[in-house]
Amino acid sequence: MKKIVVAYRFEPGEEALAIMRDVARVVILENDSEELLLREIKDADTLLIGITPRVTRTLIASAPRLKHVARQGVGVDIVDLSAATDRGILVTNVPDVTSNSVAEFAMTLLLSMAKNIIHCDIAVKRGQWGQRRELIRTNVELNNKTHGIVGLGRIGRRVAVRCQAFGMRVLYYKRNRDLDFERSTDVTYVPFETVLQASDSISLHLPLTPETTNLIDTPQFEMMKQGVLLVNHSRGTVVNEKALVQALEDGTIGGYGTDVYEQEPPDPAGKLLSFSNVIASPHLGGGTIEARRRANRIVAEDVASVIRGQLPRNLVNREVLEAEFRIGDEQSSNVSQV
Repeated sequence: MKKIVVAYRFEPGEEALAIMRDVARVVILENDSEELLLREIKDADTLLIGITPRVTRTLIASAPRLKHVARQGVGVDIVDLSAATDRGILVTNVPDVTSNSVAEFAMTLLLSMAKNIIHCDIAVKRGQWGQRRELIRTNVELNNKTHGIVGLGRIGRRVAVRCQAFGMRVLYYKRNRDLDFERSTDVTYVPFETVLQASDSISLHLPLTPETTNLIDTPQFEMMKQGVLLVNHSRGTVVNEKALVQALEDGTIGGYGTDVYEQEPPDPAGKLLSFSNVIASPHLGGGTIEARRRANRIVAEDVASVIRGQLPRNLVNREVLEAEFRIGDEQSSNVSQV
């Protein structure tokens, strides 16, 4: 019988479990020990992962029957795609079901910085009502400000619309211009450097690649407006953390709101988390009840498809198609864009 291994802390829910149990035996890991993972994956056909574990070439080599790695989320940087493709292992993701949740969370971080929400909450709960005077002096409006978006994909487009609803002018940069979105929403494409120089707030919505690693570094911080509010909803290493700490110490930026870190979990005693104008969240931007339910169902449906020898909807490494499925052009066109 086929075997599906569900990584520790991946909570598929009853609907998804029912879909998968209809086609295979499902093993849910009870802890995150490497020993347990290696023992269970050696005869597994499918591995389901959330933000852990990292699927390395070594891990893949220890799973000779593995045919499918299903990621509950968009980014697949924790999977060695080259190793998976070399072995003919299908890698799937969930490209769009969390976009609204993440966009809303990005706006939450931005608004929390602009309105000092964390400090307001602490002041009231500690009986420090007098701090309201200081908070009033540092609160800012978003209306009539300029927001810059780096990476105008599914999430970035949703953030743009939400910023406009607050009366903000929106600039964006991405590798390929989105002319249709520009015409329909009146956002403005500008070079990357202009986004940094002209924006009162900036949000990052990029995949992690060799090109985007340390994309925001000391030279980029030096281009930014004094007091800019920066939101990172991409990956932690898109921002050089050492340069970020220096920018916070110098007062170059007014605040940093993040859901991602250079190392996860971050060191609670680390310098980054010591700043009062840093708002930190434990990598859960897409983690809403609605988004998780949708994501779990889609992951389970793709898993069931692969177990049955069918094409998954959300294939990332298309190079394995010819080897795994001898399909024609008509079938290939049905695979969704990721």
